[in-house]
Amino acid sequence: MTWTVILALGSGNLQEGFPHITAKLENPARSISIQQFKGSLPPAPDIEVLHRRWKAACTGLQSSRSDARIKVNYASTTHISETNPGAIYEGLKKEIQSWLKTDEFYSKIEVKLRTRIGNPSEAAVQIFLECDDSQISELPWDAWNFREEYRQSEIIRSSSEYTILQRQETQLGIDLPSRGRILCLLGNSKGINVTKDRRIIEKSLGDSCELEFLDNPTPEDFNDRLFDEKGWQIFFFAGHSNSDDNATNGRLHINQNPTNNTVTVKDLKLGVQQASFKGLQLLIFNSCSSFGLAADLVAQNHHLPSIIVMRAPIPDQIAHDFVKSLLRYLAEGDPLFLAMRKAKDDLQRWESRFPGASGIPVLCQHRNFEELTLPGCGAAKPVILAADGAAPRPNRPQFTISTKFMQRTSISLAVLAIGYILMGPHLANAINAFGRENHRKNQFLAAKISYNLAALINPINGEPYYNLSQLCKQLSDRKCEREAMQSAVWRGLPEAHAQISKSFLLENKPEDVLKAIGLCLKTTKYDGVKSACFKNRGWLRFTQKRYNSAEADLRTAISLNSNSPEAQCFLAQVLETKGKVQESLKYWQETLNHANYSIPEQDECLEMAKERLQILGKSK
Repeated sequence: MTWTVILALGSGNLQEGFPHITAKLENPARSISIQQFKGSLPPAPDIEVLHRRWKAACTGLQSSRSDARIKVNYASTTHISETNPGAIYEGLKKEIQSWLKTDEFYSKIEVKLRTRIGNPSEAAVQIFLECDDSQISELPWDAWNFREEYRQSEIIRSSSEYTILQRQETQLGIDLPSRGRILCLLGNSKGINVTKDRRIIEKSLGDSCELEFLDNPTPEDFNDRLFDEKGWQIFFFAGHSNSDDNATNGRLHINQNPTNNTVTVKDLKLGVQQASFKGLQLLIFNSCSSFGLAADLVAQNHHLPSIIVMRAPIPDQIAHDFVKSLLRYLAEGDPLFLAMRKAKDDLQRWESRFPGASGIPVLCQHRNFEELTLPGCGAAKPVILAADGAAPRPNRPQFTISTKFMQRTSISLAVLAIGYILMGPHLANAINAFGRENHRKNQFLAAKISYNLAALINPINGEPYYNLSQLCKQLSDRKCEREAMQSAVWRGLPEAHAQISKSFLLENKPEDVLKAIGLCLKTTKYDGVKSACFKNRGWLRFTQKRYNSAEADLRTAISLNSNSPEAQCFLAQVLETKGKVQESLKYWQETLNHANYSIPEQDECLEMAKERLQILGKSK
């Protein structure tokens, strides 16, 4: 299960402490917070001093500030800058861990989060650190013991104020033209190897994404491509960058010309805004000390996509390794925050030579983020045609086939084709049923092969794709789940419209939800499918605070299928919100009666029902 924690530090600083901290716990699948805790942190001036010393040590590991993303002599890194950079970083980590262990934070926030979230090995947790002071955000929060123990968690820097990011509308989940398009700017490369960045991107995403590389462009050329009509899903920058101590006037050094060689954050603002509307979801600044660039963009009060930056100088090889790991995990279908965590964990091997290396990449992201999904990787490359327009032909020995053999073969193929037309759908149904039986027995590989074979034999039937999507969901293969369900939608399967409307709900795409539900109700004749669609529409209207409409839809869903714990759960919440507490008790109890703990969404409803019934003094 994936959890969201919004850790808001409020006003304060390291000299005076943070007296009003709140931690809100949410599940992204739900629209309401589950619990909220309050605590505080005391003054910690030593952390500020140690952090300044560690940054100085990082800077000492490069030959000069102007050559940052770093040119470094790895053999001598353990005795550069101050006496021992490793000892400085270990001291900084211990101070932060001790600070976050103070009772007013640990017992009032961390312990309660651990109790509610549960087993660290099973839970994925994205932690939004809301803080408007860039110097506090820049601290190595990765040292927090909670993050270290919850191996599928990541701390995401965020601001306390943001607005909904407007994008072009999509039609029933059909991707924007920007999906899979990546603009890569290779800028000033003095002292660093940006060509390796290019090779990594081409190797990781070249088969599945449309890549465009700008090598040392002028500002005018860069702006022209950023404003491209189709848009971009990712913007990647490799080169030198800088920002001043107050996180203002950030610059990208985009070429090595004597003049006209930089782009400021102010210059970027309009292009990023336009690209975001067209589908830009991620900015990656693989450049030295680029944390200030993110702070600059936030200071511009800009509608931001997600941003990955470096909060300190970083050696060139480490920057390459980070990008390689990040793109690999994204291509495998991991959500951005988890891909970020895994890529940073891969940098642990550098810690002995560059203390704190794994904590230098930082993800900055607002809570209204629309999950980034790249096109499937490993797709076949397009066939390159020969000069005459034909596919290239290998130089193989020529051979001849007799006329009689060709006649017999033609007759056999004709018989086979007629047999396929008559028997293909029946055979596909039998194989699909065999797949369901294997699925029920948890023989997953046999089930997957059966579903794929059934879809191959009868490609117009959406049911095998739907079953494959359910199998992939059970195995937590998000990419397979979404692609198979989309295939079922294309084939007009009503159940698929119902299921994908739920996916759009979780992705905060209300227009797509309503369109999918409209098609579902128009095409299905089954009450169970209609119930699921009404339930999803009621859920959407609940999130939009249209409580009367939500209540009507949820009651309709329950009337069509009384054994619907999620609809019961949502209706109970709606009734409580409308002040109908006594009536809500009935539906909380029905949730307990019908929910299945092995299904994550229903398991959460079970917990909520127990909690609400206990609070209201009606628990049985």
